[in-house]
Amino acid sequence: MNKMIKKILFLIGAIFFTLLLAVFGLFSMMGIGASDCDVTGHDCSCFCCHMFGLRGYESCGDFGALLGAAVGIVVSFFIFRKINTKR
Repeated sequence: MNKMIKKILFLIGAIFFTLLLAVFGLFSMMGIGASDCDVTGHDCSCFCCHMFGLRGYESCGDFGALLGAAVGIVVSFFIFRKINTKR
């Protein structure tokens, strides 16, 4: 198989892996934000709420999506470097 085709297929796989981790981070942090931050009578003092200017699951979900995408990009980069190193 051509080297260019292999790199394109890896890039597509890395994009899907990053998207999968971003969605996982979104939903997992939305659950945390909905149960811990968005309680009536409780002041939201987590850094996600202050960073995005939102409250509860909205801010924590955004943070989880960004964190998941960042982890996906870093892991994909290290896998790419491991595959392409000359032995």
